[in-house]
Amino acid sequence: MQNENAQPTPEEAAEAGAPVSRGHHFLKNRALRTGAAALLLMIWSAGVSLLFTQYSQPDAVVFDMKGTIDAFKQQTAQTALPEAAAKNLTEVFSHSLNNSLTDWQRQHGGVILVKGAVVSGMPDITPEIQADIARQMQGAR
Repeated sequence: MQNENAQPTPEEAAEAGAPVSRGHHFLKNRALRTGAAALLLMIWSAGVSLLFTQYSQPDAVVFDMKGTIDAFKQQTAQTALPEAAAKNLTEVFSHSLNNSLTDWQRQHGGVILVKGAVVSGMPDITPEIQADIARQMQGAR
């Protein structure tokens, strides 16, 4: 050490028995750890967000409303019913149809779309709803 105000080099300090400062190395590791923790937190947040959006979106299904009503009209046209009985049967059918769709949506939490509004690729619940309507109408007789 030629100058009294000059700082000793780490080698000179180690030879003299003085503790060597590792502050710069510690900050480097700390910054690396903080960055890694931030990256892991972002990845975890993205995963939680993805899971939440997948499970919070209701399932969409289709129902052939027109086909179901047309089938009912065709069946009632084939039977000779008095006007009052036909009107009563139509009311029972309408009530059963509404109950079946409401019950399905309540149980499954899905969105029911009419078949004409969907191009393709969605599950069709028409047979399930038609069977429930038939069951309700049998119970109403």
